[in-house]
Amino acid sequence: MTATTPKLATEILANHQSAPRRAISRRRSLVIGAASVTTVLAACQVPGTPGTPSADTAGANKPAGSTAIEVRIQTVTQSDNGGWITEALNQDIDGRKAKQPNVTVKVETFGAWTNTYLPDIDKVFASGTVGDLVWYPPRHRSHLLWGSRRNLVRDLTSQLRSMKFDLAQFFKASIDQNSDGGKLYFLPFISEPVCPIIAINRTAAESAGLTIPTDDWTFDDLAEWGQKAAGRGLFGYFRADSGVDAFTSAPFLRQWGVEPVDPTGKKATFADTKDAFIQALTYRANMVNKWNVSPPVKPQGPNYMELFGTQQKLLAMDGWPVRIGGLPKQFKSINIEFVLTPTVRKGDKRRTLLNEHAYALTKGSKNPDEALSVLTWMCGKEMGVQGVIQGFKGPVSRPDVWTDPRILDRAPIYKRLRPLMENVESDYFVANYRGEEFDAATNWAAAEAGDVTPAQMADTIQRQAQEVLDKQATA
Repeated sequence: MTATTPKLATEILANHQSAPRRAISRRRSLVIGAASVTTVLAACQVPGTPGTPSADTAGANKPAGSTAIEVRIQTVTQSDNGGWITEALNQDIDGRKAKQPNVTVKVETFGAWTNTYLPDIDKVFASGTVGDLVWYPPRHRSHLLWGSRRNLVRDLTSQLRSMKFDLAQFFKASIDQNSDGGKLYFLPFISEPVCPIIAINRTAAESAGLTIPTDDWTFDDLAEWGQKAAGRGLFGYFRADSGVDAFTSAPFLRQWGVEPVDPTGKKATFADTKDAFIQALTYRANMVNKWNVSPPVKPQGPNYMELFGTQQKLLAMDGWPVRIGGLPKQFKSINIEFVLTPTVRKGDKRRTLLNEHAYALTKGSKNPDEALSVLTWMCGKEMGVQGVIQGFKGPVSRPDVWTDPRILDRAPIYKRLRPLMENVESDYFVANYRGEEFDAATNWAAAEAGDVTPAQMADTIQRQAQEVLDKQATA
């Protein structure tokens, strides 16, 4: 590092270490809202009447004597979910139509994320018009409270057993995260470590005469490299997808030895490693305000995708696995490299957190057997492989997807990511299931913007996080 760069990453406390982690709920109380069923993103719509839910054409030429069945999937518009499912139906991935010739699949979408989806899908449940399969991002295990304990979705255990469906096709951490009391309620559609990579605009970095970061870099190495980029009028790095809260930045915090809550899910533990937490916050703040490595975040966050791919003024940024296929697809004129996220000290164990999107079979399904077959297709190997190599979504927690040569040949970074997935750490647990409130309370954007000191921010987050944990459990 240069003389002006504090060795923050090497000043980590001696108690920096790995520890077993548990899962958490992230969902705010569900409020019934006006239903607003929309179609998937226009780019992913199938031909048909504008403004109507999309459906595949399976069953158009049904065998004589067969009964026409419709399976309704209720999800969000994201390319990862509604977008990819619709595209996969159009492409007839893995020959689904031949396997279920009398089944038509309809994709119904409710906005882009949980703020629209959850209130609207609650109203659908209440009105008795719920479909067959429903989506949920099971961050912090809130999906189990929402689905199984409110009696909205089915226990899949016996039905899958009767189908002789082998759950060993999935990594155990994923099955555990989607189970409650020994019963499985959701199947994983996307399973991945949270923001485990840095995407590098290799074209711009080499034009600036800079070396390309490698997997063994530390945060200090990244800061020093970024300052060299700043000297050339460029931004070296931005946190991007890893955000400024306890969920999206969980691996970053864990790398510094910081855990948000204790195993009971009732005590905020930022203060237990306060010095390390302050160091992590200071590092992020310095990247913006002191070293000019990251673009300014006031009055609002930078358009980092434009800076990275269009203007080519940002050389590197944190990313979800979906960026591995998506960025080269979006920015075809530049050479993009992917490396593993740095560690505090060279040789440190890489810390992780499991992120998922999952689907469940509703209690209201009129055709549960056919719907479950659609669900196992959605979560199958070919859907997982094609979703990755076509750049629509992140991987699923299937070893046969993470080892498929079609993925590894296109994206060698998956070979280095696989050990992280094989040993992925579970989410942290919030006992009152107010996980989304908890994450909102841990937002440290004010420290990154320089409005408060990292020490002040650390105290504020500890207090606000505990206030959320002290509230009564959500219904």
